[in-house]
Amino acid sequence: MALPTISVTGRLVADPDMRWTQNGTAVAKIRIAANSRRYNKQTEQWEDADVWYGRATAFGRTAEAIAEAEIDKGTEVTLHGRIKTTQWEDKESGQKKSAEEVIVEEVSRPVRMPRRDSGNGYGNNTGTGQPQSDPWEQRDSEPPF
Repeated sequence: MALPTISVTGRLVADPDMRWTQNGTAVAKIRIAANSRRYNKQTEQWEDADVWYGRATAFGRTAEAIAEAEIDKGTEVTLHGRIKTTQWEDKESGQKKSAEEVIVEEVSRPVRMPRRDSGNGYGNNTGTGQPQSDPWEQRDSEPPF
């Protein structure tokens, strides 16, 4: 039975830690945080809500791609991979401990659609809810090219 898969989008909380095994295999250790946001109607501001922190490890070509992509602390990424639980015994207390990590199979950088009211030239940038005038609206005029 295969390990369960997961996709998580968040920001790196540190630069990836790149290392190589004795036989030359690249290994990238990643720490990531994902949080939800909610709109506070009273303050009319967005606020951070719940936060999830996780660890991930990439091997081989995936780790090399992370190094070449020049992603660093604060970069938003989406990790796709499998959840692995590591168990060990604490040397000092003798207690059994465990931690989950994502074994990364793919890393991507999210592309977000601009908001309609962002004033960036896409869609409605007036902020009034009214559509912009269409420069091609007059059918009897010639195109400017």
